[in-house]
Amino acid sequence: MTVSRASYPTSAIFIGTSEMAQQMRACDWSTSPIGAPETWPDAIKVTIRLMLTSGFCMSLMYGPERTLLYNDAYRQLLGHRHPWALGRPTREVWPEAWPMIEARIRKIEEGLVGTWDEDRPLLLDRGGQLEETYHTLSYTPVIGESGRIEGILTIIKDESDRIISERRMKLLWELSSALALADDQRSVVAAVETTLRHHPRDLPFSLLYLLDGDGPARLAGCTGLTPGHPLAPERLTKACAVPWTLERLRRIGGVEVIDISDLPNRPTAACGALPTRAALVPLASRDADRPVGTLVVSLNPYRAADKAYLHFLRLLAGKITAALASAATHAAERRRAATLSEAARRRQQAAQSLHQANVRLTSEMALRTQERDQLRLLFEQAPSFMCLLRADDLVYELANRAYEDLVACHDLIGRSVPEALPHVVFGVRLETMMDVMRRGEAYIGRDVAVEVSRAPGQQPETRFVNVIFQPIRDAEGTLTHVFIEGHDVTEQKRAERELQQLNETLEHRVAQRTAELAEALERLKRESEERTAAEAALRHAQKLEALGRLTGGIAHDFNNLLQVISGNLQLLASTVSGNPRAERRIANALEGVTRGSRLAAQLLAFGRRQPLEAKAVNVGRLILNMDDMLRRTLGQAIEIRLDIAEDLGNALIDPGQFENALLNLAINARDAMEGEGRLLIEARNAVLDEDDTCRHGEVKPGRYVMVGVTDTGSGIAPELLDQVFEPFFSTKSAGKGTGLGLSMVHGFVKQSGGHVKIDSTVGKGTTVRLYLPYVLQGEDVLVDNAAAPVPGGTETILVVEDDDEVRETTVALLRELGYRVLQASDARSALNILANGTPVDLLFTDVVLPGPLHSPELVRLARERLPRIKVLFTSGYTENVIVPDGRLDPGVDLLTKPYSREALARKIRAMLSQPPRPETERALPRPPARPRSRPERTVLLVEDEATIRAWTAEMLSELGYAVVEADSAASAIKALDTAPVDLLFTDIKLPGASGIDLARTARQRCPELPLIFTSGGEGVPASAGLGRYITLLKPYSAAELADALTQTIR
Repeated sequence: MTVSRASYPTSAIFIGTSEMAQQMRACDWSTSPIGAPETWPDAIKVTIRLMLTSGFCMSLMYGPERTLLYNDAYRQLLGHRHPWALGRPTREVWPEAWPMIEARIRKIEEGLVGTWDEDRPLLLDRGGQLEETYHTLSYTPVIGESGRIEGILTIIKDESDRIISERRMKLLWELSSALALADDQRSVVAAVETTLRHHPRDLPFSLLYLLDGDGPARLAGCTGLTPGHPLAPERLTKACAVPWTLERLRRIGGVEVIDISDLPNRPTAACGALPTRAALVPLASRDADRPVGTLVVSLNPYRAADKAYLHFLRLLAGKITAALASAATHAAERRRAATLSEAARRRQQAAQSLHQANVRLTSEMALRTQERDQLRLLFEQAPSFMCLLRADDLVYELANRAYEDLVACHDLIGRSVPEALPHVVFGVRLETMMDVMRRGEAYIGRDVAVEVSRAPGQQPETRFVNVIFQPIRDAEGTLTHVFIEGHDVTEQKRAERELQQLNETLEHRVAQRTAELAEALERLKRESEERTAAEAALRHAQKLEALGRLTGGIAHDFNNLLQVISGNLQLLASTVSGNPRAERRIANALEGVTRGSRLAAQLLAFGRRQPLEAKAVNVGRLILNMDDMLRRTLGQAIEIRLDIAEDLGNALIDPGQFENALLNLAINARDAMEGEGRLLIEARNAVLDEDDTCRHGEVKPGRYVMVGVTDTGSGIAPELLDQVFEPFFSTKSAGKGTGLGLSMVHGFVKQSGGHVKIDSTVGKGTTVRLYLPYVLQGEDVLVDNAAAPVPGGTETILVVEDDDEVRETTVALLRELGYRVLQASDARSALNILANGTPVDLLFTDVVLPGPLHSPELVRLARERLPRIKVLFTSGYTENVIVPDGRLDPGVDLLTKPYSREALARKIRAMLSQPPRPETERALPRPPARPRSRPERTVLLVEDEATIRAWTAEMLSELGYAVVEADSAASAIKALDTAPVDLLFTDIKLPGASGIDLARTARQRCPELPLIFTSGGEGVPASAGLGRYITLLKPYSAAELADALTQTIR
């Protein structure tokens, strides 16, 4: 049932008989900024009813001025502001706390979620002056039916007494700990100074004066004031002009609080204010007739000198008094001990022994408990295992954690060895060791075997220990206890055994390796002459490849940034419609995005990493279609001639990229001719023979479509021809061009499977010839739908994008077009959404995704669940994931970043309008096929060293295996949950759980799973119980890896 705002009468809103309910009912709210209660939202009314019936300290901020309403428990927090605060704006009620409150309000309005501050320090004026307080505050938005925030409910718990009490108790505890080690007056004063200096909030400064009879008071200790300060005279006499006079210091009574607000040179307290009060605390025991001194302390200016504060000062003085008395007692005892010692030497030896015993007891009594605790702690934390047995029945009296871990039992105390350890078999019989000890000798055992069954039915684990059984006898020589201490040397013994095995085979391996090196050296000598010529070309190719990878990575991140900017600009355009000035600025910004996109496309083209949509086209027709654009671009001063062969064949290229390449060549020619000259563009069929391929190593013989661009410009010097295709190289003056034009052309042609040739003569001109792959198939139909209206829809789209900003922008664009949008940040999250049974019409995924699952695997698993789902890839840089040969396979759709709202809308609509294709599964992009004689197997590769993992993954791929990579046991187990694997290839040492633990878990799931371990030296213990496996020692070669795989997977 829906309740209207007027359905709550005032009496039903301000319910109860509390004082605040009565005041709220009596208040004329109609004249306030929030209006009459009948007009308040239902959420506010319900919250007020809840607040008035609650015993917690609660308030509600409602309305544009955050008008304050509160319950009875809140009055104590307000202090003198009540009842004036009711109905007032919160910033007027709490001006000193408003910046903090306003920050919480903004945070709530941004996220529609509450905030929580625990033990928040606040300076509040609750009684006419600022007070140091601590509160735990919860700010909760009150959400109305419309989904917007109607008000903010605040729940407050005053933690001031607890926080301050804990702080003062900490000071007292620290002082007690420091005084426990002080045995004379000087060390007592030092302990007091050290402790009080670390607590300036409760004691901004302190002075410890000691009295000696009727003379002046002596300043023994001081904190918070520098030596020689006017407020801290070294000797306090009647002539000193300070409030703590000598007469006051000699009084015995309670704590005296005095006003020091008029004193000059007061030091600033830790809270930032000057102290205004000080307390004189006498240091005197209860039955004393005069104090031994006085503690002068300044008080926290933001805390009242209440009973708790004064009681704290009395406790503080009591501890100091007791410590001084104890120090005096110790001094007296030392003097008395000296007197007794002198008397004992004169009288009798027995008195001397008694005196020495008394001295030892007096000096050691305070430390005995501490020493016992320290010994117990050392026993528990010792790296070696220890235990103590009764000699007569071998019952455990003490055992540390290391011993309990060794014998796999943590309930030993009070039980005998046979009773507590039936699951442990010792390599030496206990009776033998006990016989040795009864003769008064200690038993020392080395490499003693201990077999422990750590779980019922589990195979016993063998450990090796070095152990000492030490007999303990009483004063009469009777054997009372047995102390056992030792070390677990299992790993050391295993390492020694492995080292011994390694030494036995080392000589043979050295000889074998020497022979291999000699053979390799001879082979290298034979190949050196052949390699010299290839190295120069290889270095150049590697340089271009490295630059290509670099530019590809830069373009990927750059395109992501451009996508965020473009998407948000297009979303913003709809909100400023009708504002010509804003629309013009957005259009200028979008033009900048377009220019940045072209620059990124040039980077990808150079690196041969742009996805090409290859089609069979007649390049002559494309050149003729570009004639008008070329003439407008180059200007009337340049004569353009076209020479297109009539029998020109079709070329398999990306039409858009070809047009960009031709336009780049034409612009370069215009710049070389300085705006005036002749430009010849020709297209004809060509054949490259074996001689051409010998001169140009990357060229394949066969038929090509040749497109030539010849200008009459200044030409290029011969020494520069080898550099013209390098990125960022330009012969133009500074500021003209990016140096990416020819490198983009070169990358596009090479990626298309063609060849570029350049000839130039200085002063005459330059000719650039593009050899494009010739195809016999008919010309594809090119459709330009850029002018079509921007369509939308109501279907469901799952967006998978790891970049948060790009994902947020894409989701907003799709929702603006009317689609229902789901979103995920990685492949695993996307699969979880699909596993819930949510119907999805189209999967819109980034090509490069984080985690063990990549986008092709995500698409395959998605189509297993939803066979009719449409898939659209997007990326600013594909990393050869879906275009292994540089071209998109048939049936694979890609939208390149950055894309516009219109491009996204048309591509989505076009795909959703297509009927389901039966070849969809066959068109799914997969890694390049490799010839192999067996079905593809999947290897789970687990290695925490990134370099080793990358090399091994590449070798496995070359050997024809599919590879799932993981860097830890935890991520490997997640990969096992995702897809089946045929072999586990893991390092033994991994962060967290080891490779052996991972293998056990994998074998529990698949008992027949083949295993290959890699290791830098350590082996797999026999106790691991893993059955058959193979171990590869690092470093291993590709041949050793292939041999291990052949032995493991047959």
